[in-house]
Amino acid sequence: MKIVLRVSWCGLLFLSFLVFPSYALVLEGVSGSWYNPAGGDLSTVRYTTASVAYGSGTESRIFFGAGGYQSGLGFTGVDVPYVCSVGDIFELGQLRCLNAPTLLGTAISGVDMRLVMTFADPEGATANFGFSFSILNTPNINSGNQNDDFLYFPASFTAQTLMVNGKLYVLELLGFGPDASNLISELRTSENSWSSTSLWGRVACAPVKPVPEPAMLILFGSGFLMLAGAWRKPKQ
Repeated sequence: MKIVLRVSWCGLLFLSFLVFPSYALVLEGVSGSWYNPAGGDLSTVRYTTASVAYGSGTESRIFFGAGGYQSGLGFTGVDVPYVCSVGDIFELGQLRCLNAPTLLGTAISGVDMRLVMTFADPEGATANFGFSFSILNTPNINSGNQNDDFLYFPASFTAQTLMVNGKLYVLELLGFGPDASNLISELRTSENSWSSTSLWGRVACAPVKPVPEPAMLILFGSGFLMLAGAWRKPKQ
């Protein structure tokens, strides 16, 4: 009886590996680019890159506004390579906001960002995300924190899927915040200063077909029982 139970449990364990295979993805690069600015004086908009100490070391920037100074946004991808497994929550990059005094009505009120993730394993795989930010540029007619600008984040993000060895994975953007447990809806920036926060993501398994009911698992195990019994039956 003990031998039979061992064989049955081995069958169930084997089945679990068939239904729930695991795989680690190797993130090779994360980049962000700005596009589709809206509002304000679009002739003042310019795009640049700059060397920074964080992550990949290259920040993609957009500046806007007139009056001798410009406000701006920047995004830098995280340092790679990075190995992420199903269920892992990981940092994807750093977002920064610059609040500088600009002429009223010249700063943009919104902009889109495209996020591209590339993978070394599976080789050549990519994931593309696009989302929009809203910007509140306060008129510099007050003092102190009343001159702060606000960058508002999307309420939700569209997930992307990735096929690996015949299995579908989901890449999710969780949002922005100092850490994944403290996501924020806006980034506040004081006058004449930069502020920053991080972008967080997660890898999940895509929904699969229903797992066999317990009765089916019993039948599966019963097959192993029959095989075990036949193997142990003494010769006549």
